[in-house]
This record gives sequence, structure tokens and C-alpha cells, in this order.
Amino acid sequence: MLLKWLRSPFKIGAVAPSSRYLAREMAAQADLSRPGPIVELGGGTGAITKALLARVNHERLFTVEFDRDLAQTLRSRFPRLQVVEGDACELVALMAARGVDRAACVVSGLPLLGMPPSVQRRIVGAAFELMGDGGRFVQFTYGPASPLRPHLLADMGLTARRCGHVLLNIPPARVWCYEKAGAR
Repeated sequence: MLLKWLRSPFKIGAVAPSSRYLAREMAAQADLSRPGPIVELGGGTGAITKALLARVNHERLFTVEFDRDLAQTLRSRFPRLQVVEGDACELVALMAARGVDRAACVVSGLPLLGMPPSVQRRIVGAAFELMGDGGRFVQFTYGPASPLRPHLLADMGLTARRCGHVLLNIPPARVWCYEKAGAR
């Protein structure tokens, strides 16, 4: 993981996999009460995937991973997991190709903080298009503020709330939940 990060620090979000504490907090924020699949963006080595699978069955979880080697790692580690290789910007098309037109929740391990606003907009916009009204987008960051820029939140009509803080992670992380304004 460290070598991948050194080669491409803005594509790989961390020098080490998420701790089990961060993974559990991310999974705990996933809204499982809504019908439909749970979509994980950036499955990486599977720390958050494992925590999600402790709460939902393999049939309900889809993990999107851009990096071919990491996608293969996920397939090896979780043979029944539905791994979708591709770009999260194309989330709606990727899921449509698998017969999914609606998701309950999107949980993201992507390094959004290091992405340009235009890419953030495409990823988060695709996630909310897939979830529809009432969906929740769960994201972690190592910074003190929301990884989605304030103007982007306003433009997209999203509310943001810090829904977790995990000290037992290297580095410590904050978990953010995003919803359409007025959808709660």
C-alpha cells in the first residue's frame, strides 16, 4: 500500500489501510434501513469492505475499485463480493451494467480531499443520482473540515455533518455524512 501511495498519492488516499475502528465507524453510518444495494467506493485492501460485510450480505454490497491490483486483492480476499472495476465518476453507468438503478447508501473511501472540485462534483453527483431522495453519502477524511468544499455543498443542495471521529487510526480520521438538504 505504501508503494502505491508513493507512486500516486492522490489516487491512493492513505499510506496504510484504514484501521478496523475507522472501518467500523464508516459501516455504522451506512443507512441500511433503505432498500437496495450498499455501494462502496474505493474498496482498497478491504478494511471498510470487511466492516460492511459484518452488517450486510455479499449480495447487497457492491464495491467499486479503480485500481486493477486492488480490485484483484478484493476478489481474492472476498470471493463472493461483487467487485466493480471502474471509475466512480461513471457510477451510474457502472451499476446500470449490473442491473442496479437505485442504491440505498454510498460509503466512500476515496481520497476526495485531494481531488479537484469538478471530480468531486462528478463522483458525489453520480452517487446521489444513484441513491435518489433520502440517500446518505458517507466519507472519511484526515482533515478537520468536510472534504467537500462549501460551495460544492451549496451548489448540490447537500447538508454535511460530522458523524464520527476516530482517534485509533493512522492518522486520526473524521467521518462525514452528506444528505440532500431537507431529506432527513
